[in-house]
Amino acid sequence: RFRAAPFSAPADASCDEANPAASSSSGGASASSSVRVCVRKRPFFQTERQQGEFDVVSCLDRRVVVHDARMKPDLRHMFMNHIDFTFDEVFSEDVDNDDVYAATAQQLVFATARGSSSGTVMCYGQTGSGKTFTMSSIYERVAADIFGACGDRAVSVSFIELLGDNCCDMLHSGTPCSLAMAADGSVHPYPCVEVPVKDASELKALVDMAAKLRATAATGVHDGSSRSHACCRIFIQGDGDEGCLTLVDLAGTEHRIDSAEHNADRQKEGARINASLAALKECIRATAAGAKFVPFRRNRLSQLLRGCFAARDQPHPTVIIATVSPSSKDTEHSLNTLRHACIMDGQGEAKAGQSAHLSGGAVTTESLGEIDVTKIARERLAQRRASGGSTRTAEGRGKPPPAHQAKQSNLVKRGSL
Repeated sequence: RFRAAPFSAPADASCDEANPAASSSSGGASASSSVRVCVRKRPFFQTERQQGEFDVVSCLDRRVVVHDARMKPDLRHMFMNHIDFTFDEVFSEDVDNDDVYAATAQQLVFATARGSSSGTVMCYGQTGSGKTFTMSSIYERVAADIFGACGDRAVSVSFIELLGDNCCDMLHSGTPCSLAMAADGSVHPYPCVEVPVKDASELKALVDMAAKLRATAATGVHDGSSRSHACCRIFIQGDGDEGCLTLVDLAGTEHRIDSAEHNADRQKEGARINASLAALKECIRATAAGAKFVPFRRNRLSQLLRGCFAARDQPHPTVIIATVSPSSKDTEHSLNTLRHACIMDGQGEAKAGQSAHLSGGAVTTESLGEIDVTKIARERLAQRRASGGSTRTAEGRGKPPPAHQAKQSNLVKRGSL
C-alpha cells in the first residue's frame, strides 16, 4: 500500500515494495461470523402513481411482505401471493438516513476506529432502488463519527472503481490497477494510493470527489444509474494494530426488459454487471452452505470482497443493506433481491451452483374473485364511443366491406363459368 496526496503519486511508485501492514487491513470472516442483512424500502414516487402503478411492499417491524398480484391460467380468476420475509433490520420509507446509519454502520465505525476489527457495509439492489442515496448518507456520517472515535490514530482512505473487468484508482486520476493477493490470502488493489486525511471535512471531500467520478448512464429505470461498483476503504492505524472499514456501493441489477432500449455496448455493460453480482452471490451461497470450495477467483468483484465471506481466524463483521422498490412493475425484481438477501442471511436454500429459482419467504395466497369479462368489454366499448372512436354497430355485423363483396362476386362469376 502506498500513501500519498491525491493526483501526486506516480502509479508505478508503489511497485517498488509491498507494505507488510497490508495483510492486517482486510480481516476475513469466519463461517460463523456475524453477517447482518437489512432491507430498506424506498418511497413510492408520485410519478409511479400517475402511471397506474401501486405499492406492493409492506414493512412490519423486522418483516417485509411483498404483495404479488397474479392471474390464473383461465384469465378470469385473480389471486395475490403475500410473500413474508424476516431480516435483522427492516426500514420503511418513513425511516430517515440517521436511523438507518445508527442501526447498520455506526457500531462497525466505532469498532474499526479503535483498531480492534475490520468490517464491511455494502448496498445491494436493483437499479433505481436507492443504493447510492443510502451509501452517500453513510459516507457523510462515517466521516463525522470516525474522527470522534479514533483519537490520535492515523486515518487514510482509498477509493476503487470496478467497471466491468477494469479496476481503477479514483484517488489517482483513475489509474488502472490490478488485484494482488497477500501471503495470508487477503486481496488488495495494486498499485493503489492511500490518501492521509486529517479531519472529517477532508475525508468527506475526497470520498465525494471520487464518487462523482464514477461511471453513470441513463437506463430504462434511472437517468443517472451507476454503471460500476465503488469500494471505499478507510484505514485507521494505531500502535501495532490497524482497522479497515470497507464501504461498497454495488452497481444495480437489471432485468432484460429494463435494457430493451439500450444499444449493444450498454447491454454488454449490463450483462457484465449482472455477471459480477452473480459471481458474488455464488460465493455467498457457497459460504452459507458450508462448501469446501468457494469460487472467489471467477470475478474481480468477488476477489476484492473475499475478506467478507472467506473463513479466517479473525471475524469480519459485514452489514448488507438490500434496497427494494415498492412499485408494482418491479415486483419480480424486489422478490429476487429479497430472496438473495435471504441466502446472504443464511435462510432458504443455499446450494452452491444453484442459479435457478430461489426459495425464501412464507407464502400466503389470497383469492381476489372472478373478473367479469363481459362487464369489462362493455365498459371499454362505452369509453370508445364516448371518445368518438370507431365501433362496429349491430347493424354492421355480418355486412362485408366493399372490397370483400367485389372479391365474392368475382368468385361467383368464375364458378358460373
